[in-house]
Amino acid sequence: MSTFKLRGKRILLNKPHKENYGIELTEAAKAEIDSELMKKWTALEVYAIGTDVTEVSVNDKVYIPSYVLQTAEIVDMHDEGIKIMISEQDIAIIW
Repeated sequence: MSTFKLRGKRILLNKPHKENYGIELTEAAKAEIDSELMKKWTALEVYAIGTDVTEVSVNDKVYIPSYVLQTAEIVDMHDEGIKIMISEQDIAIIW
């Protein structure tokens, strides 16, 4: 993991990998597909936690309601890939 400090009650989640079938899509079509896929994500892995997070640990699996995922911040961590940033309060279930 690269060196960075995530502040507050923020959490970064690994964005699940989606298959690429070699079909070129417009950005709007990609966003629509991502939105539909988010509804099916039920166990996302915690990548990093903020300085004030108390309920969750790195590598925990969590369930986030789909309406939260649809408005979550998407963060490009470059070498580490795309991450989803949410607040600790957005987590409904922890495994």
